Amino acid sequence: TLFKLEQEHRGATAEEQQVLSQYVGWGGLSDAFDPGKDNWHTEYEQLKALLTEDEYAAARESTLTAFYTPPAVIHAMYRALEHIGCVGGNVLEPSMGVGAFFGHRHSKFDTHNAKLYGVELDSISGRIAQQLYPKADITVAGFETTDRRDFYDLAIGNVPFGQYQVRDKAYDKLNFSIHNYFFTKALDQVRPGGVVAFVTSRYTMDA
Repeated sequence: TLFKLEQEHRGATAEEQQVLSQYVGWGGLSDAFDPGKDNWHTEYEQLKALLTEDEYAAARESTLTAFYTPPAVIHAMYRALEHIGCVGGNVLEPSMGVGAFFGHRHSKFDTHNAKLYGVELDSISGRIAQQLYPKADITVAGFETTDRRDFYDLAIGNVPFGQYQVRDKAYDKLNFSIHNYFFTKALDQVRPGGVVAFVTSRYTMDA
């Protein structure tokens, strides 16, 4: 559907947006990229045929980090934000996938109250997000390529986790794993008094 829209140089209809919104990325589906897995052979061949080399490499790499966030978790986070009076302004979703946190945002975070900004490294996910949220400002690149210091009122999302680092000159000296890098950079990107609301684990808390 995404490739068809791009070939026809047009935005998605409501029905096409419904199709695109069901894309959840490749988290945990590494078998689809393994030519030796007989029971995944059809999917492997489809992917090789559909995607460019760069898109294929990015999709395969995302199997470690692109995990879907259940709507119930997102709704609970927005309820907590409303409880503390955070209901709009400039809203950032870094590592946004196709924008689950935009799609499930509460009504108080509508386009009158909130200006939506997103960042997504994976090209296909980011381009789908652009079709789903044409009024949002979405950058299809790594978080390390963006810098809007003291700009956002809220950063919200489910960031990548792993024992590896992102190269970003401003943060390299800290030697943070990728999840703690996202937290630290997000703290710098929100204004004083802004809020960072991320899904996390005890590993971030312990750090």
